[in-house]
Amino acid sequence: VHPSMIAHPNPKRVAIIGGGEGATLREVLKHNSVEEVKMVEIDGELVELCREHLPEWNDCSDIVGSDADSCFDDSRASVAFEDAFKWFMDSFGTDDITEEKFDVIIMDALDPDQFVEIVGNLYKDNKFVDALFNGLTEDGVFVIQLGETDDNDDAGDDAGQYQDVADMKGGLENAGFKSMHIYDEGHSHFLAPWSYLVCFKDSDLRARWHMNAAEIEIELHQRLHRTRSGKPALSFFDGSTMVGYQVPHKAFETVYCRNEDKPWDCNHYMGINPEWASVPMSHLEARKSTVGEFAGRGLFAAADIPKHSRLAFESSVKSFHILPSSWSIIVQLYEWASDDESLGSVEDELSSVYTFSDGYGFHDVLLGVDHVVVDAGIIAFCNHGCNGTFTVGTEDEATFTEMNVGLNEVINEASSQVFSPVIARHMRQALSIGDYTLRDVREGEELLCNYLSFLGDSNHWEEDVTDLREQCAGETIGAISEYELYD
Repeated sequence: VHPSMIAHPNPKRVAIIGGGEGATLREVLKHNSVEEVKMVEIDGELVELCREHLPEWNDCSDIVGSDADSCFDDSRASVAFEDAFKWFMDSFGTDDITEEKFDVIIMDALDPDQFVEIVGNLYKDNKFVDALFNGLTEDGVFVIQLGETDDNDDAGDDAGQYQDVADMKGGLENAGFKSMHIYDEGHSHFLAPWSYLVCFKDSDLRARWHMNAAEIEIELHQRLHRTRSGKPALSFFDGSTMVGYQVPHKAFETVYCRNEDKPWDCNHYMGINPEWASVPMSHLEARKSTVGEFAGRGLFAAADIPKHSRLAFESSVKSFHILPSSWSIIVQLYEWASDDESLGSVEDELSSVYTFSDGYGFHDVLLGVDHVVVDAGIIAFCNHGCNGTFTVGTEDEATFTEMNVGLNEVINEASSQVFSPVIARHMRQALSIGDYTLRDVREGEELLCNYLSFLGDSNHWEEDVTDLREQCAGETIGAISEYELYD
């Protein structure tokens, strides 16, 4: 419940599919942003049995924001006894939507890994999955329990006992979800770790999924109702717990990469391939670039470098990583100081930080919204190779140049991946050491990078590509050169 609720910035309307014992409802009602919870449970008798014999599961008497002893009677809760799958398809399965959309939908019903024919048919039904998607607001979140966590010895989902899980993931992606994350919890007393899948309609929500522990603690402090007893509102969830969910279990990656159609990211990011060559920092040097008069510093080969070599692994993994929340603060402060003439000295200090990060770093949205990674050491001096003259990059992106790429054609492949336990487990690798030399580079030759792979923010893609074109045409100069010449 809480990981999906925290991933949404302000969940007001929540749907629960199943959840007859009332525990999911109880946890949702702890969030003070919630105005309405629609619980659809097919078994009314089960609800009454749980109300009578498992009252602690649906007890809201200690929640300050609740007006009932039983969560089923809370004025924010609406409990309908009907087939939730049919209800969603009737309500959101056509163009004529009859219900207000939800911010969060929680599936607390049959797990897709259960060996029951009806379960497999439900999750293969595109109409139902589409109805779930249509039933969410634009920044909506959907979460479902998948059942027992994969084991390292399991076959790939597309050939093993979890075929229904694979079908469901594919259906959710086809429906239009932009980002999906898998995690597991081993303290639920299910005799084995249990896994869950959370899905975002807007990939920007990745930034909330990857908040640090302190940020999550603040969210919980602001979000949760206090208790009448004075006890903590949550017994098993906090910021550190949430951070643990951000990196999937190793078995998820192993099983994912056993699929017959092996995902591309398994070859690119699943650890450091021992066959990859890495040239040491001693084989690189920095001096004035040969690209142009105002190109500034450049990166040169101090020895012959073979094709397909990575540049100084030992330095790349130590790159500066400015997280989304931190970068947002830097930008806001810089703009604030720039708009106020009386803050000239403050602007000067902020300008150096901003220009260094923006000029030497590369932007990405792998964590949902714009963040910046700056290579450690002299690798940061690698200049852009105009019109396809770059010698460092990836072969997947080698055909794209600033001249032939579309202004609406963002090519950042890792950031566009909807579901990847590999990238989630190797985030720093995906951000730091993907590029390699595209041909043999001779001693003394300047190494040139493909800056298109550094432009990760789709909101600024057209502006950034246009700027590259103008720099290559000699109509403007880069941010670092401009700062050093005129500031």
